[in-house]
Amino acid sequence: MSDSLETIRRLIEECSIEERKALNAYLRALLPHPLESQWGIDADTILSAISRSSDLTKRGVRGIIAEAVFVNEVVPNIATSGWDAVPITGNLSYDALFKKGELSARVQVKLQRMEKGVPKLYRPKIYKEEVLYVVEVQKTRSGERRTGKKLQGAAAEVTAASTLTVKTRPYRFGDFDILAVNMHTSSGDWKSFRYTLESWLRPRSKDSSLIEIFQPVAAIPNDVWTDDIAECLGWLVAGEKRKLLPTF
Repeated sequence: MSDSLETIRRLIEECSIEERKALNAYLRALLPHPLESQWGIDADTILSAISRSSDLTKRGVRGIIAEAVFVNEVVPNIATSGWDAVPITGNLSYDALFKKGELSARVQVKLQRMEKGVPKLYRPKIYKEEVLYVVEVQKTRSGERRTGKKLQGAAAEVTAASTLTVKTRPYRFGDFDILAVNMHTSSGDWKSFRYTLESWLRPRSKDSSLIEIFQPVAAIPNDVWTDDIAECLGWLVAGEKRKLLPTF
């Protein structure tokens, strides 16, 4: 810190609460966030609106924060593992894309699940040897799409019967490669993540092509969860075959 900044810091510490609020407003006006300029509203009002919102809205915002932390803290360091971050656009089934030569890795970011204000436990009555938390692996919006070929002529009467309605909220195996779970809910640290491979996740009992909604997340790294994305990328390249939990 330069001498001038150190002097400013000392002066700020001597200011009253009201003086600090005025100074904060002045600095915000000098360097507004792009969203403040786009929406024409200050950050304090935006934060106040979020604080007054429903738990569902706050959960959505927390999920977006988890994605932002991953992009700001993890993605810039991925080059040290020999991978390059590739910009993505559009509403995709993953939040980040890494490439290394002909290899690619699609990463989906989720936030550890909270229930009634505390971290949700995964089947606590069954797994007592280690703490397993929960991550919810499904899309934030629900919807349906119709699939099937339109029949012609005399067969047109059975067109409806031949058309299937497919739920679009579930993730299907193959939608991404790595699941990154932000562990702020239990750790209090937004930079804390757990990583595993998508192919290791538990399938739904009624449709093995779909990923089960609630997945177990280890409290500490183990042989299927790591806190190092480089290690998880190594699992992906090596084609490791494991499962988060044994089949019941």
